[in-house]
Amino acid sequence: MDSTAAMNKVQCVKLGFTNCYVLKCKGGYLLIDTSYPGMYKSFVRHLKKMNIAVADVRYLLLTHHHDDHAGFAAELVKNTDARVLVHRKGLPFLEKGETENTSKPVNACLTVLAWFLSRFHKYTYPPIKLTRNDHVIDGDDFELLKGIGIDGVILHTPGHTEDSISVLLPDGKAIVGDAAMDFMNICRTRHRPIVLQDIDEVYRSWEKLAEHGAKEIYPAHGKPFGIQELVSYKREKTGNSW
Repeated sequence: MDSTAAMNKVQCVKLGFTNCYVLKCKGGYLLIDTSYPGMYKSFVRHLKKMNIAVADVRYLLLTHHHDDHAGFAAELVKNTDARVLVHRKGLPFLEKGETENTSKPVNACLTVLAWFLSRFHKYTYPPIKLTRNDHVIDGDDFELLKGIGIDGVILHTPGHTEDSISVLLPDGKAIVGDAAMDFMNICRTRHRPIVLQDIDEVYRSWEKLAEHGAKEIYPAHGKPFGIQELVSYKREKTGNSW
């Protein structure tokens, strides 16, 4: 494998229901998302099997602030001094260690499921205090990843949350957090986020990914799938594609 291919290789670390992704960068690795609080030791074990030391995680990009994505971020940063990459709109929630409550289930089935889960799940995590060494993103960013040795871009892909961001690599791999899913078609959601703020904004984010060359979607929940599945789903629901 040549150096460019090695730098763009996407490695998945599956922690519970959340897929976290690892990319080679200058001096170590970029981790995209963490799982829930309490999953840190499992994460370290997974890295060891991949012949990666946790100390080699130099950067942590959070696709958004929800607890299944930022859960052990504070513990990771404490143990590694990894620099954090986040969208500005996630800061108020990251600093409190809580999930915003404006994202709503997309149908009645999921509303009942969310109510049931809320009886024993608090959607909180240890707060994350950013420093001047971290990177706060305001929108799309086409230079930041290149500066750390990754040939890719960061796209603002809201709809699930206001702070949702995705990583797009030049070969068309798009690591999208919860901007799209492949979550066992739970409650007939297919590729929609199971909770969201604005479905039209979700569709616009899918369109942005396609326009920038996304070919294969790597979701935080479920298996990778082709961008054409998002095109087909949007056409089915709205009568329009892009």
